[in-house]
Amino acid sequence: MRSEQMRYLEAAIRLGSLRKAAQEVGIGQPTLSQQIRRLEEDLNVVLLIRRANGVLPSAEARILLPHIRQVLQADRALREEAGLINGLRSGSVRLGAVTTASQILLPRVVPLYRNSFPNVRFSVWESGSQGVRDSVTNGELDLGLVVRANDPASDASLTATDLISDEVMLCVSRRHPLAGKSTVGIQDLAGQSWVVSAHGFALRELVDTAFAPPAQDIVYETTNPHTSLLMVAARVGIAMLPRHTLRDHCADEVVTPATDWDPPQLTVCMIRRADTQPAPAVRKLIQALREVSADWSRDHLITR
Repeated sequence: MRSEQMRYLEAAIRLGSLRKAAQEVGIGQPTLSQQIRRLEEDLNVVLLIRRANGVLPSAEARILLPHIRQVLQADRALREEAGLINGLRSGSVRLGAVTTASQILLPRVVPLYRNSFPNVRFSVWESGSQGVRDSVTNGELDLGLVVRANDPASDASLTATDLISDEVMLCVSRRHPLAGKSTVGIQDLAGQSWVVSAHGFALRELVDTAFAPPAQDIVYETTNPHTSLLMVAARVGIAMLPRHTLRDHCADEVVTPATDWDPPQLTVCMIRRADTQPAPAVRKLIQALREVSADWSRDHLITR
């Protein structure tokens, strides 16, 4: 049983296709299929259910997959540690990020990291907090940037580090009746039309918990903060959005009236699995994220 065979199996399961897996790992499909069959013979279990439109993991493979991913991560870490002897000459990092992190941190982090370590394969997948968290937990991602509200539920399988926080503001059109009030109270939100984030995004969880807009008042759901601002500017509805979102070009048509509640906070957290040590390439990314986050937080406090 070789690590390459496990890498082929993991790719086939993740992509649901022997052809796509072979393309990703850079070998022919017959060779990949043969190596997976040898792994099945070695373990004496069926690992893939082969169908006309792709492959599915067997029940046995689902049990073994977390262990396989741990072996692959350890193998990658070993190779990268060896590469560190003469500098970080190889490796790979798979990062998952929510939109907030993509807008605030990654425009500075990604070029900084890629320029410093050009030989490291670096990829970013953007999704909601729950999707990123699930992919970090099952080993598909090395590192995740998720947004949480205050007092998150603890997850013993993950290590979380807070990076940056931003205030969540009530946003309304300049022509909206609430824009002219000296102070907006919770009672003023009753009966308003809402623009909200889709389920699975931390901002939606915060809005549902703190403001509980009735389902009939929600007229627009989106995964994009820019779309939220456009809808608010067009008087489609009101929204609760992080302060940094207001730097968008359409924000001139949007105001943030004073409220009788303290602005909630959204915090970007860096998460990774607690049962594994990050490989060298991942450690370098963690360092870059911490440095850029510290700079942003310092600048944010100065300009606020």
